[in-house]
Amino acid sequence: MSTTAILRASLEVMNGFIYSPMPDIAWPGIPFTPPAEGLWLQFGYFPNDDENIAWDDDSCVESRGHLRILVYYRPGVGTVKPTILADELIKHFSKGLQLGPVRVSKRAWQTLPVAEDSSKSYIPVTVPYQGLTQ
Repeated sequence: MSTTAILRASLEVMNGFIYSPMPDIAWPGIPFTPPAEGLWLQFGYFPNDDENIAWDDDSCVESRGHLRILVYYRPGVGTVKPTILADELIKHFSKGLQLGPVRVSKRAWQTLPVAEDSSKSYIPVTVPYQGLTQ
């Protein structure tokens, strides 16, 4: 199924991300304890509803969705270090990057920091994808 192929390819690309010092990554469905200090990442996969582009029952569909990588940090770190890490993730998931049967459809982006609670904040990085699948 294309959803599984997209997820597997996305996890492989994320697993190939290199940064120094490399932050821990919270993978979907796997128990994770955030570090007491420093930065860490949380990977998320969000497929959207497919778009039928032809009338045939067995024709291609347009698959689209996005990856969301949250760059977490603790109070007192400031926003520069997590913003730099977010920029590196945007470079890593470049426009046109193949994710199995789909591609990153436009440049990824980061948004303003979000304070989750008094002990941590995060900067979301969104990576949109799109492509024709069976």
